[in-house]
Amino acid sequence: MIVSGQPGSRSTATTNSANSPMNWLHACVFLAIILSGPVRAEVPFGWIGNGHTNAYALQAWTFELSGSLAAVNETIDVFNFRERLLTGNQRLVGNTGDLKGSSGELRLGVWPSLELFYRESEQELTVNLGEISSADIENLDGVLFSQREAYGAKWVFYDAVNQDLAYPWTSVALEFTRTRNRSRDFGGDLAGISTSPTSGVFFDPPSRFALDRLQDDGWQARLLVSQALGASSTATLWAGVGKATASSGTRWDVDIAVLRDAFFQTFDSEETQFRVGASVNWQYFPRMPVQVGYEFIEIAERSQLIQRGSSSFSRYLPGFLRGDNLADGVTRNHALYGSINWWLNPNIYISGVGKLLSNQFTGVIPHYNNPLSGSFADVPYGYVEVKLGFRFAGIE
Repeated sequence: MIVSGQPGSRSTATTNSANSPMNWLHACVFLAIILSGPVRAEVPFGWIGNGHTNAYALQAWTFELSGSLAAVNETIDVFNFRERLLTGNQRLVGNTGDLKGSSGELRLGVWPSLELFYRESEQELTVNLGEISSADIENLDGVLFSQREAYGAKWVFYDAVNQDLAYPWTSVALEFTRTRNRSRDFGGDLAGISTSPTSGVFFDPPSRFALDRLQDDGWQARLLVSQALGASSTATLWAGVGKATASSGTRWDVDIAVLRDAFFQTFDSEETQFRVGASVNWQYFPRMPVQVGYEFIEIAERSQLIQRGSSSFSRYLPGFLRGDNLADGVTRNHALYGSINWWLNPNIYISGVGKLLSNQFTGVIPHYNNPLSGSFADVPYGYVEVKLGFRFAGIE
């Protein structure tokens, strides 16, 4: 749904559904209260929880801390995702699709059956644009820098802990997460605009233009169930719902008001997400847990509010800043991860992690549905991580 308006005007767009996310959340909480009883928060022997979805919680005053480095480049691209991205978008050239980043995660058991967590990451996604015939642009940015943050709590309301913690058991939990993502402005200095094949308008000195207001905030709630498949393996199933509000826009810092108005745009959206997934932890060797997981993300509802400048000069806006097709953006994503982990000693582990996404960061970073990154949101993507983690037990 799209509503357009002029600068200074106020428009609203709403969507309603009988399957309200809040009704779903209320039902989960009601079920948890009915089934809940005394539980003993704990994780199986050798278990690694950071980066792996499950229904277990850490023992009180036990914490797990990990840090990761992520990358994709010409060497680390076994599925040729970068080539697919370039092939499917004529605007992109060079090393577009390269990624480097870092992340950290802290989980802390604060009460029997209750765990708090915090995750933070930074990433630099290379976006090199080819020659733009309609504009003379200088000092164009080549990296989309993003920061991601998530925090919340997991409550285990049912478990059947074995006497021998070397063996997994059944556990059921509710998890609530708040998310916050931000990206820096992406732009350059506009020195001229072509108004026809033989003429144009030039600016001295050039003025900065940018894709800005790149941010989103949201929440997610999930019901998780972990069940032993055997003495050395555990499966987890989950379902969840969430909401996110996202924004992006364009601006031009030129002194002439009519030209500033021509580049003025805002793209605000609100979306409802549904998630289902499964994961497996296999620990045939005590010091080497292997983990894989899959999640399907469906954007069931997306409403948009779009505002544009009224100037007739807007038709000269470069194509990569237009948001004409945002309403037709991708609404599904398949996310797959796998990791091989090794405990160096009882408190320290290292991991190699791979992540695959069928449609870039759809449903993961909602504000990436903007005129720039939204143009290649339907291309598969993946990256690898190297992780170092620590876990220290609490006081009995």
